[in-house]
Amino acid sequence: MDLNIYNCHIHTFTAEHIPDKFLPLGLVRAMRLPFLRGLILWVFGKLVPHANKDAAARTGRFLARGAFESQAKVFEYVQKQYPKETRFIVLPMDMAYMGAGQPEVQYEAQLQELADLRDASNGAVIPFCAVDPRRPNVAADFPTWHRKYKFNGVKIYPPLGFRPDHPALLEIYAYCEKHKLPVIAHCSPGGVRGAGLSKSQARAFAHPANYKLVLKQFPKLNFCLAHFGGAEEWERHLTGETPREGTDYVATWLTVILDMMRSGEYPNLYTDVSYTLFTETPLYRPFNYFDFLKVLLTDKNVREHTLFGTDYYMVEREKVSEKEVSIALRAHLGEEVYFQLAHHNPKKYLYEEKRSNTKKKLKAS
Repeated sequence: MDLNIYNCHIHTFTAEHIPDKFLPLGLVRAMRLPFLRGLILWVFGKLVPHANKDAAARTGRFLARGAFESQAKVFEYVQKQYPKETRFIVLPMDMAYMGAGQPEVQYEAQLQELADLRDASNGAVIPFCAVDPRRPNVAADFPTWHRKYKFNGVKIYPPLGFRPDHPALLEIYAYCEKHKLPVIAHCSPGGVRGAGLSKSQARAFAHPANYKLVLKQFPKLNFCLAHFGGAEEWERHLTGETPREGTDYVATWLTVILDMMRSGEYPNLYTDVSYTLFTETPLYRPFNYFDFLKVLLTDKNVREHTLFGTDYYMVEREKVSEKEVSIALRAHLGEEVYFQLAHHNPKKYLYEEKRSNTKKKLKAS
């Protein structure tokens, strides 16, 4: 098919955008310095036992990506793994209020750098804006940021320590609905969590059931619950560790998201497959995650509201590459379904189809 691919979930933030205490022993500060960065990665590789050398190499690769001097350099590594016309939704992170100290670079500088990368990429970069509702005056500043940096959507990360129905976020959702800016939320038990939060506390902030009232309040807002619940929840579902029937907090996150999508009550709810497809499937299983996804996509509501995304460069810790996952997904799903996830659905999610139709009507009149 002669259609361009959309990767709807990647990151390009660097060590400059990570709080000083995010890693122990001053490693974040050290990784910002080129002469120490190489030494740390070399020592890391030498100290890891031989049996774990592969895992060490992958962790080193992940750290090296985040240690680059610019978002443009990070982006180069992912862009070269895709066809020339591929477009990428780039998701920044606002980590200043997670309780781990302050980043070296202020948040607006990250947005400005991302806007510059968008302009230099000839449209390959689709920048979003990360929002933490605990940032002072964020709801009032948000429209100014939108006019200044011209980002295309919003990213929220509740496991940092806030609920998705925070009053400041409700104001921002209203603005996004009016201006057709889609929202994406981290929605898996894994990932980063706020300092001092237990895993169960972070899970409570991120749970997909938290979004039901939000989606009802903003029915025209395109909203993506990223990671499709995550591999951990896929495993709980596949191994039958939780009952099919029960409350939202008994069911798997995958089940909750599927039920919401299939119900028809949330017509603008999306999910993506970022990171989840990079996770190794147990060797004893007679099928893999790509096969399981193919089964899930037989439902029309699910198929038309699932997005292709990878979670680069977080996935650099895994064995398979961006290119390998994209090709495997295309091979398992076939051309029609693959481009449903990687082209048609992203255009709807980004409101690009509606904007295109509006322009056509204006020209015709």
